[in-house]
Amino acid sequence: MRGITKILAVIDSRKEEQLALARAAQFSRISGATLHILSPNPNATIESMNRLEALAAPLVKEGLDIHLHETWHDHLTDTIIHIRQIERCHLIIKDARPLKAMKNTFKTPNDWSLLRRSRVPVLLVKTDKPWDHAPILAAINADPDDYHHTAMNTAILDYASELAFAYASEVHLATAYPTTNLAARNYQDNITDEQAYRQHCIEYIHRYNLDEKHVFVEPGPTETMITKIIKDSDARLLVLGTHARTGLGAFAIGNTAEQLISQIDTDILVLQPRHHMMPLERELDN
Repeated sequence: MRGITKILAVIDSRKEEQLALARAAQFSRISGATLHILSPNPNATIESMNRLEALAAPLVKEGLDIHLHETWHDHLTDTIIHIRQIERCHLIIKDARPLKAMKNTFKTPNDWSLLRRSRVPVLLVKTDKPWDHAPILAAINADPDDYHHTAMNTAILDYASELAFAYASEVHLATAYPTTNLAARNYQDNITDEQAYRQHCIEYIHRYNLDEKHVFVEPGPTETMITKIIKDSDARLLVLGTHARTGLGAFAIGNTAEQLISQIDTDILVLQPRHHMMPLERELDN
């Protein structure tokens, strides 16, 4: 599945419900990937390691290739990134943490920080609902003038299609077009933004054999559109892209992927642009 041979599951061994571990085990069974289980813990003890081993025991007995890590490197995100790089994992899976109020604080939520820094896809798990036979929603940017999103759109649909095949599901496609004059264009034949975006989606409909009735081209904002489609379709997984951001541009306000973490009750697979995700992986694999 997309060259995924090593998975990193990030868990809290103190929790009774292990959503990320269960989802990671599913991925491991489907792909045959090695499963690294990380319990970030600044105060590791023999007791905490025993808890981690107990959680992994059924998976080891099942025959999955399991490796355990209980460690800490300054910060939760630093710990995850460190282990992912050391073990060369191709996918990170963790529970989505509830977004606490950020009033009077400039602290970036941990999930946002991970999405901004990860060089591999991140699956944030929010429910234990099965993916089998349920829609998988691929959210893209079908702006015909934004060529930078072409590779990202392809990556999103590639992942969504492979997962839909694995879970006997179906891909739904969504894109939001602008609703203000700030994005006015000079399209040929004086077509509207909606028509231009919909025409651009035709290529994806043919390439991925999508059902046109499951292709949604609607006015933004994107967060509102996606939330409504997920509710109406009961999609169990959202696949979308984000862009790594640093400095003041990443300081307080999150992008679409980050905002949706707190708005939808659906698992979210977040991809980075290929130029950000791939170079380090090639370097590590050489």
